[in-house]
Amino acid sequence: MKEFPFRLRGEHVPRCQRCALHEILCVCKDLEPVQTQCRVSILMHIKEWAKTSNSGRVLHLALSNSEIRIRGRKDHPLETAGLEHSDYRNVVLFPSESAVSLSATWLAEDPRPVHLIVPDGNWRQAKRMLKREPLLNRLPQVCLPDGLPSRYRLRSHPDPKRVATFEAVARALGILESSTTQEKLEYIFDMAVERALWTRGRISAEDVTGGLPEIKKD
Repeated sequence: MKEFPFRLRGEHVPRCQRCALHEILCVCKDLEPVQTQCRVSILMHIKEWAKTSNSGRVLHLALSNSEIRIRGRKDHPLETAGLEHSDYRNVVLFPSESAVSLSATWLAEDPRPVHLIVPDGNWRQAKRMLKREPLLNRLPQVCLPDGLPSRYRLRSHPDPKRVATFEAVARALGILESSTTQEKLEYIFDMAVERALWTRGRISAEDVTGGLPEIKKD
């Protein structure tokens, strides 16, 4: 298995400020944002912003019609002005007990494009966000139908039904838009995750989706 070239040298490897991967493995130049009618707003907990295992940052880069709003900063409440759009069907994507499963039948009930508002944090942070933000508590909540277990190998959860933010949105857009949209997003997801896994020595270079960029060693 090919080693990450700087792994054993004890030096700091700078990270891309956009995708959070090591600069030499940055995916920004290798992805073209997927065009969607649906809008996606990622409500990211501040503690997630600095985590290299967070999938919301790459998700935002992968979608043309998306935004990130930060929650949890001291003395800076979540900015909800303009979050709700009258020309969209505004829903919160979270698997609560009251959430309605996304389906073609659900989609046909309202002709407007869907605006997915997605809490991004660990499960405790996301639940707290829903409880404490009046707008999120008021909006209808939707969830994914049962599907395959998560393949997000940068983190794990004992419940196989729990998936990463990126995976959840990709699967949701597979229902709301098309299977092609989901496939394009999942390719980007695999590319970013597997580059990170390679730096940890968990997979070989040959197993990285899309391959690795040329890495020059001094």
